[in-house]
Amino acid sequence: IDNIKISEEVYNMCVEFANKSADSSADKYAKRNQKNIEKIKKDIRNGKIAEQIVYDTLKEKFADLTAPDYNVYDKKEKNWSPDLKTQKLNIAVKSQDFESAMHYGDSWVFQFGNGKFDCDEKVFKEKDENHFVCFVSLNVAKRTAKIQAIVKVDWLHQNSLFKEMKLEY
Repeated sequence: IDNIKISEEVYNMCVEFANKSADSSADKYAKRNQKNIEKIKKDIRNGKIAEQIVYDTLKEKFADLTAPDYNVYDKKEKNWSPDLKTQKLNIAVKSQDFESAMHYGDSWVFQFGNGKFDCDEKVFKEKDENHFVCFVSLNVAKRTAKIQAIVKVDWLHQNSLFKEMKLEY
């Protein structure tokens, strides 16, 4: 789905969320060698914008779809739960901004926690066969988004689409 508008209301909510939650996420980013707090805020903002875009797009098709969580958690309370859920689906939302795509091509980062990546094949085959990933491209400057695809995590593994990060940070 192309040319989805990012409203000022959504943008402002996501900026506020990023500003409030950056400090509690700094340790997670530091483990990936990222210490620039403005970059951390931008990443958090973009992730939340993408979640809201996906929710707004899918909520009419899935009446029981959970809304994005705007609660700010202490670092001890953070978890690896899917961003959006229904009774039958778990959807992780991954975002990439326009500037990043220009430099590195289309790619999305999967998180590492509890000794596993959130896309670990064994974890989701055992735990959740209905785990999907929604890939969203953002052009925040123009306030537009594009949902590139929604696919099963298993499909990503079957097609060997996971690669190492291009940058160490």
